[in-house]
Amino acid sequence: MKTIRNLFLATVLIISVNLIAGATNENSKMISKPDAAVKQGTYFQDETELKERANKTLEKAVKALEDIMEGYESSIPVSMLQKAEGIVIIPGTVKIAVGVLGGQGGRGIALIHKEDGSWSNPFFVILGEGSLGFQLGAQISDIVLLFKDQDDILAIEKAEITLGADVGVTAGPESKGSTANTDIEFDAEIYSYYRSKGLFAGVSIKGGVLKYNNNLNNAFYGKDEITTNGIFNEVETPFNEKVNDFVQTLIKYSK
Repeated sequence: MKTIRNLFLATVLIISVNLIAGATNENSKMISKPDAAVKQGTYFQDETELKERANKTLEKAVKALEDIMEGYESSIPVSMLQKAEGIVIIPGTVKIAVGVLGGQGGRGIALIHKEDGSWSNPFFVILGEGSLGFQLGAQISDIVLLFKDQDDILAIEKAEITLGADVGVTAGPESKGSTANTDIEFDAEIYSYYRSKGLFAGVSIKGGVLKYNNNLNNAFYGKDEITTNGIFNEVETPFNEKVNDFVQTLIKYSK
């Protein structure tokens, strides 16, 4: 039995390391601008692959939000979604630990709540983390982060931000019913919510690092070095059907 468990954990570790590495390496795939010859070959192939990955991330984000909001025991209070100036969703985050090494990784989306009450187009982010200490287990989680201040979510474009260090993060208040719970105050910089499956007893995202996913954003919007300003103000909103599906889901649960 012990041998089977060790084999299982080893398999999960290999898969998870590949997922974490894949998310991290997206920002290193297309660093230099390709010449005409390259554009006829692997560049377009990589760009198409990244677009597909971005659309798949949006699909998974819709499912993650639905699962959290339709939770049997609790969900995100409607008023928290209404008051949040930004939201980050990382669907299918993988956390793995064997022996003294551990880490987590995943890709997701970030949006801001505009002054007119509408939600922006998303920009894509990476969540990564390394840790030390004896540990054993594996976990897959859907994570939702609600930001009190829009400036904190916009800061991801400029530099990596470490959750719990650069910006505070706290487990968010939960709703047991369908009411808006308007009396709940948004006191934390970031409220976190999650659903998870695995061998870890709980989820901790403190120490996790959020980073702007430059290549995924460029490929998805079809522009070189696109910025959050360009995503929010220079391209049509919603940008495509997948974006619209997510925004409509967010609106549905914000009422």
